[in-house]
Amino acid sequence: MNEHNDNRIAHDIQENVLRKVEEGTVRSHSRAFFMVRFVGTITVAVLAFLLSTFVVSFIFFSIHESGEQFLLGFGGAGVLTFFELFPWTSFIIDIALLVLLEWLLQGFKLGYRVSLVVIFVGIFGGSALLGFLINLTPLHTTLLGLANKGELPIVGSVYESIRDCHASQGVFRGSIIALAPGQITLTHQDSDRDGDDGTWTVVLPPGSGPFSLGERVYVFGPLVDGRIEAQGVEPLPTDQF
Repeated sequence: MNEHNDNRIAHDIQENVLRKVEEGTVRSHSRAFFMVRFVGTITVAVLAFLLSTFVVSFIFFSIHESGEQFLLGFGGAGVLTFFELFPWTSFIIDIALLVLLEWLLQGFKLGYRVSLVVIFVGIFGGSALLGFLINLTPLHTTLLGLANKGELPIVGSVYESIRDCHASQGVFRGSIIALAPGQITLTHQDSDRDGDDGTWTVVLPPGSGPFSLGERVYVFGPLVDGRIEAQGVEPLPTDQF
């Protein structure tokens, strides 16, 4: 009975298709049309993948350059602040590009033979790997330097946002200008005249240090009565602002 119904459905579909062909409602396309569509799809897919890779590499770079990775080692409050400061806009743009790329790939047989989840994970993994490799080059450092000089159009503001003040979240950076038992004096000036420019006394958490004069550090903790009650302090690499 089921076999009979299946045959009947297949026959109805075939009849419906033949009728549309006879009526001229089914459009046919030349080989050239399909070639142009194929080349166009591949071009857009490659561009989407390259742009996605660039965005992923920028996310890695911004987290490292700002020192925000240290927040993951500063307890629960640090982890929450890390996710608060995470470059979500860039991440959402990257996910949108990956979804576009996956949608484009569904037009090929590969998209029907492999699970969409597998395709997405594979694309994301490849993009992340290439993004990491890009960060081994001076690309983003060069672009950040141009942005600081006002010589980087379009995406310059995105790079400059790496320097945004996060004092309200308890994040400070600066150079040590004085040492005392259980505390240091920190100063920071990056010429953007925002809330993270200034000089503060930092009350060190137990077990931190030792530190030296002139050393640049990343500090996490609330500002209370002009003093930073640090929950974590980490040295910054010399090449970070």
